[in-house]
This record gives sequence, structure tokens and C-alpha cells, in this order.
Amino acid sequence: MLSGKHSHERDLSPSQEHYLRAIWELHAERGYARLADLARALDVTPATLSVGLRPLEARSLVAHDDQRFLLLTPAGERVAREVHHRFTVLRSFLHDVLRVPDATAEREACLIEHDISGTTTERIVDFLKLLQEDREVGALFQSRFDAFHRSCGGARACTDCGLACLTPPPR
Repeated sequence: MLSGKHSHERDLSPSQEHYLRAIWELHAERGYARLADLARALDVTPATLSVGLRPLEARSLVAHDDQRFLLLTPAGERVAREVHHRFTVLRSFLHDVLRVPDATAEREACLIEHDISGTTTERIVDFLKLLQEDREVGALFQSRFDAFHRSCGGARACTDCGLACLTPPPR
């Protein structure tokens, strides 16, 4: 599910960010996060989960309560909320604006959430809010976007032409 690539200046790997977000989501949904539930949510074995949690525990982002349930420290919760925010914004953009099917939007938002900057995320939020709050702009955008079909062909044509249609001509 994760690309394994990490091209920005954040301190955590995509997997570590994913673990934190999953713990936060389990807490939000159930009020607790057991190791077995987290392993199931992440689709990893308990052994893999244990290895993956060690660096998060060492950095004081994750702790355990008296019953061995997982807890996020304040620093861990802050990171988890940031990752969840980026994920939610991206999923909404992909699904609600670009009309990408829900399962695809979910999967791809999960990949992109680790590499998008906060600045870009907030600009996407601005765009989403514009479409939502200015109903005239939102309706016009969606109707034109839904009806638009590029004339140069599909993805294969774009890889062949190098996206010349998006590159301004030399002056």
C-alpha cells in the first residue's frame, strides 16, 4: 500500500506516518487501539507491527497503557493528525473534484499523503473550499470538468508527446 519513497524533509518514514495515522483513527473510531486491531488495519503481521512500532516508541511518539493498549503521546498525536489531514484533503480532492473512484482515491491519497507539503495541502483546501462555498463557481467547474475530454488522446499519447500541450511555446 505504501510506495516506500520519501522525498521530503519529514523525519518519519511513510510507514511510520501510516502507523501513527492508523493508531489515531482506531482511537477516534473505538476509543482504544489494540495491537491486534492495528495489525489488522495495517494488514501486517503482529511481528511486523512490533518491529515497526519500536522506532515510534523510541522517539516517544507511541506508548502503552496499563492494559498494553497503544497510546499516542502528544507529539505522536500531532503527527498523526497532520498525516490524517493531508490524507483527508487528498482523498476529497481525488474523489470529489477529479471524480476518481472511491477505492482508488483512498489508495492513492494514502500514497501521496507522505510526500505532499503542508503548503500544497493548504492550497488544495483553499480550492476545495472555493468550490464548496462559491456554489456558482463549483457548479460551473464541475459541469465543465465533467464534460471536458482532451482532444490529444489518452495517457499513452501523453507519454509519447511529453505533455507538449501543457508546455508553453518558446518566446
